[in-house]
Amino acid sequence: MIPRAALSLFFALAAPALVGGCSISPNTSSPGGFSTVHNASDAEVVDGGDESIPQETPSSGTSAGDAAAATLYQGSPLCNASQATTCYPDDPTTAQFCKLAPDGGPYGATGAYDSAVLACHVQTAADGKAQAVCTSAGAGTSASACLGPTDCASGFECIGSGTCQHYCCLGEDACDTNQFCDIQSTSATTPTKVPVCMPIRPPLGCQLLGATSCSIGQTCAVVRVNGATSCVAIGSAAVGDACDEVHCGRDMVCLGSPGQRRCYQLCQTASPGEHCSAMQTCKSRLPLFQSPEFGVCE
Repeated sequence: MIPRAALSLFFALAAPALVGGCSISPNTSSPGGFSTVHNASDAEVVDGGDESIPQETPSSGTSAGDAAAATLYQGSPLCNASQATTCYPDDPTTAQFCKLAPDGGPYGATGAYDSAVLACHVQTAADGKAQAVCTSAGAGTSASACLGPTDCASGFECIGSGTCQHYCCLGEDACDTNQFCDIQSTSATTPTKVPVCMPIRPPLGCQLLGATSCSIGQTCAVVRVNGATSCVAIGSAAVGDACDEVHCGRDMVCLGSPGQRRCYQLCQTASPGEHCSAMQTCKSRLPLFQSPEFGVCE
């Protein structure tokens, strides 16, 4: 059970986000409402289309420009993109920060640095933490078959099922409208959990709290800020647990600001006692819940 004071943060956080990296923030003009945001620093909410990353030519070491770019570029901790990383997985242009030549290139025919043939991938470093690194790029795009990360084009990762899927470190803006940002394992020799765009399953969504909506081992959850639902893997995180790097359990939803997301219990507003404790009620909010019939225990 989550104390009321703790759960109230769900409605008051400066830049909360949905399980798939989709961000939502309070709509101050309408108490309890939500408006969509995509990209946020610790201090302010920034729309994903307005905040650009400073572009520089490759240099040895980490420059002040690199650090400034990393500070502005927030998202899933699985990508470790809030650190002074070399590149950012879902923004191919930042591969120009990589310095692979002369030990294997790539430079263009004119000698200019060629970021088009580079890709940025998340790997597990020696200390066990996520690390963005530069590799060569392949040609595979969404749903293309692959054996490893270098088979995929810049911005895409080869996940365990053997398909290239687009990174979504910053959330659902990187995904098509029929996709959501989900946690998947890479197909690398040392698998790493990464956020990538996955198709909504089934295509028209699933029924929240529906016992037979999804296959065995899956549960129906809200996966986009517009209230779209999809079947997702049932994880080990319980109510109140962190869920940035692991799926929540059955009949839950992952909400909160990046790095501070927690699992919340789904419920039906008409019968809150079925899923909520005696001290809680079932609160629904638009557009997160398309039907006022569903909400979270508060």
